[in-house]
Amino acid sequence: MVSTHVPYAMTAIIWPVVAQETDLKKVLYRTITPYRPDAWRLALLAAGITHLFPNLVHDITHGAPIRNPPPLTYTFTPNNLRSTGINPLYMDKFIQEELDSGHFDRPFTIDEALSIFGGHFCMAPLGFIEKPGLTALRLICHYSKEDAFGQSMNGWLDPSCDATNFYTAVDAADFVSFYYIS
Repeated sequence: MVSTHVPYAMTAIIWPVVAQETDLKKVLYRTITPYRPDAWRLALLAAGITHLFPNLVHDITHGAPIRNPPPLTYTFTPNNLRSTGINPLYMDKFIQEELDSGHFDRPFTIDEALSIFGGHFCMAPLGFIEKPGLTALRLICHYSKEDAFGQSMNGWLDPSCDATNFYTAVDAADFVSFYYIS
């Protein structure tokens, strides 16, 4: 066999890129909200009704407490609801959009979640529901899913203490305008 000389180029060294790590200690108390706490504070002050909503700005900024849940003595990680099988591509797309917008953090392993929460935790399974009059499915977190002991996150709430009222934007505008006119 005849030897043939071939010119060559040296391959550049490509150093591996180090993936950015998530600071697990900063994940737990991050609150994402479309509300602007400073705007709410100024609106409450201008309307002279801060005393009626003394915790509102704090709760918008840091999240509203749902009472004191019992101490967790085990980790509860139920499977998602069967309804997620209706359209898994839609669910994946929804979750990816939430990840891309910063509303969700990346998925965590059980060990990472144990580190984030400093011990046991419970998860709410995902599911789809149909909303009357809409063709699109709505992704939900099933906070009433009971564990093997009949406990659920919603079950920890005392309705007599934790009554929540939901108002429309029109209701809120009417309420605030009442104080501006008075």
